[in-house]
Amino acid sequence: MELARQLRAKREERGLSQDEVSKAIFVSRQTISNWENDKTYPDVQSLLLLSQLFEVSIDALVRGDVVAMQRAIAEDSRKMRLLSIGMLVFSGLAFLFLLGFSIAWPEPSGFARMSKGNLAGAATFIVLYAIGFAMAIGVDRLKKKHDVVTYREIDRFLKGEVAPEPDTEGLARKHPALGVLVKLFAGASIGLLLAGLLLALEG
Repeated sequence: MELARQLRAKREERGLSQDEVSKAIFVSRQTISNWENDKTYPDVQSLLLLSQLFEVSIDALVRGDVVAMQRAIAEDSRKMRLLSIGMLVFSGLAFLFLLGFSIAWPEPSGFARMSKGNLAGAATFIVLYAIGFAMAIGVDRLKKKHDVVTYREIDRFLKGEVAPEPDTEGLARKHPALGVLVKLFAGASIGLLLAGLLLALEG
């Protein structure tokens, strides 16, 4: 990608170190290194801050990469969409089979106060959910392979479809744990819902 060469050149023109650039736009020095070595691609928020730091337009920074980004979007978006649909289908089937077996087969199994339906449903749930989880991993790998989500966001920005404001305080970058907490809360909520459904069925 052309951006990697440009970032290094513009940083060196201004006599800045990778560490100084990283502090100016609220990312790690390793992130700057990854960008300059074409390992990852900055998102729109980062490009906004970089354009301000280097006093150049985003369009000028990414102009040489637009065709490659659009090609990556076209090639990977369809695969990601199919995998995402498959993930939702298998995850939904996992819950349906868990509930279905639990309702249809209430005969006690003699194992931890669980019915035979509970055991059969749990076994089916694990298999189907594992398939859905594998598809989710596939989507994540595709995202990272070509930074497709980032490319799509940049493409929309260049077309004037989105106009985010730069995070000049770097709040989102300084508190990445917030995203982790949201995911943990969502996972815990699903677990509690499942446990409640099973207890209701056994009752």
